[in-house]
Amino acid sequence: MNPDTKELKGGATELDLEFSNYLAIMDCRAVMRLPYKWRCRMATQAEDCKRIINFFNYFRMMYCTIDIDGKWTEIGFMFLFLILCVIILWIMSFNIDSFFSPALKIVSLKLHMNEYLAGITFLAFAVGNALAIILMSGGTVCFLKPFKMNGHCVIRDLLFLLLGVEIVRYFMVKGGVVTKWNSIVLVAVYVVYVVVNVIDVLLMRRQIKKLRQELEVMQMDSSSLNKEYFKKMILLRSMEEDDDIRIHATSDRLSLGRRISDLTNTGFFVTPKPEDRPEPVDYEANRTNLHNRENPKNLMLFREFLDSLNPIDREEWKLGGKCRRAFLVIRSPIVFVLLLFIPLVDYEKDKHGWSKLLNCIQIVTNPFVVITLVHSSIMSQYTGWYISLDYSISMWSPAVTVPLAVVVFIHARTDVPPVYHLVFILLTFCSSVVTIWISVAELEVLMDIVAIVFNLSENFMSVTIGAISNATPDIIANSHLAMQGYGRMAFAAIIGGPVFAVVISISVAFLFNNRLRQEDTAAWVYGEHGENCYIFLVIAIITTLWWSITFNFQGRRSAGVYLWTIFIIFIIYAACVEWELVHDFSKDVFFKPK
Repeated sequence: MNPDTKELKGGATELDLEFSNYLAIMDCRAVMRLPYKWRCRMATQAEDCKRIINFFNYFRMMYCTIDIDGKWTEIGFMFLFLILCVIILWIMSFNIDSFFSPALKIVSLKLHMNEYLAGITFLAFAVGNALAIILMSGGTVCFLKPFKMNGHCVIRDLLFLLLGVEIVRYFMVKGGVVTKWNSIVLVAVYVVYVVVNVIDVLLMRRQIKKLRQELEVMQMDSSSLNKEYFKKMILLRSMEEDDDIRIHATSDRLSLGRRISDLTNTGFFVTPKPEDRPEPVDYEANRTNLHNRENPKNLMLFREFLDSLNPIDREEWKLGGKCRRAFLVIRSPIVFVLLLFIPLVDYEKDKHGWSKLLNCIQIVTNPFVVITLVHSSIMSQYTGWYISLDYSISMWSPAVTVPLAVVVFIHARTDVPPVYHLVFILLTFCSSVVTIWISVAELEVLMDIVAIVFNLSENFMSVTIGAISNATPDIIANSHLAMQGYGRMAFAAIIGGPVFAVVISISVAFLFNNRLRQEDTAAWVYGEHGENCYIFLVIAIITTLWWSITFNFQGRRSAGVYLWTIFIIFIIYAACVEWELVHDFSKDVFFKPK
């Protein structure tokens, strides 16, 4: 017997134990080294491969159902998976643009938030990679729609982010045991961050009220209309603009087309002249402009239903060319499914998007679909290569929702939304978030499989492909908001999102992962690329402070290109580390001899 091999109970050795449990410890990338005829069995039994699934088990589909037996066929499927990734990205984009963003703006308006507070709260609850959000999403927002920032808000949020990053790194590298008190400290940092933002808004509104009173007093005396008066007037308008959140007219297709053409007409590296702030939408007039008490309650009920459920926009069809129309036809099945269970609440539209019959149907379909998807994902029972939908809980939802839908149908009218139409936002939020969550998970699984087939390490996938996948919803949502004139809200989310991701996500790991209660195990959470991400994140934060101050807090295209460049350098450096061309920034680990 090898003297270095310990003997366990029953005469078994550590080598025997390792061999008997090899499927539990096998890396899924090792399956790719096996002959194709063995991959089906190993991919379905290796525990590491079982975690790389969501609603579809792609390994079982590839190596068992389709029975791939050659490298070129395998590469062909990788290109099909990349096309599927593009489709998933479009689903997220359509969902965010059509359902999530309008609902977000309405909630922010009703809660009397300004753009910054809405950005660091509602939009920040996206658990994405901090570095990818700042560099990719921040670069995209600055490039697509340059805007004027609020200087003190940007500096405040960036410094809080830097504080959170430094505290997390201290807990990681200090050694010893990570305690639950460390988690409480991180949560406290985020609580203080949100409280400071709320207090800042309240103080600004108090100052606005004070300035208005002073200006009213000065207007009574014509001799007081001097430089000080106009200085206070300019300050008041600036503060009112920072405090105000409006519903802009963003659904004009021609206006959107002109904005896109401006990207090329002005040149990709030339910052266009800032546009005037769009006029607010009279959303109360949009709500009642078709209302007439003399109309029947169910006037044009079915016509309204069919128009609302039509997956092809008539205006887009009339204005689009052959390629655009083909795209509208191809996407129509997916759009139809989304329209069938996600309610539309949009203050820019007539009747705020109310469609009596469709909304009554969605009262039933929305909870049923959402509960089914979430429950099935939690149970994770598969039939072959796809998940088995579990209706054991959702089957009971019609017992509540059908009577409710009947009551709404009897009470509501077709020509004006009911007073409780705002409650449908809850259904919109839940269904949008679930759809985005499933899309992100499916996207990450697909990208992981592509990386495994091409023999990329798990750490490299986490800091590159995984980070981009997690940050994709943030990039899409912030880009849409920026193009619609909500650049400050988008940029607040770009900073607030990483604060949430860094502080809260790590605090959850500190609180619930018992492995961290052992000596010197925090490095496990930090990861092999943790030091690389830390250095590039600090560079991103400090240089964003630098260019913000240099540009007088004006988001410019050159700033966007700069942020993209930093992220490209990070990807290149991570690739060089992966291919062992350079050494990473982390220290080599040395084990003490026993």
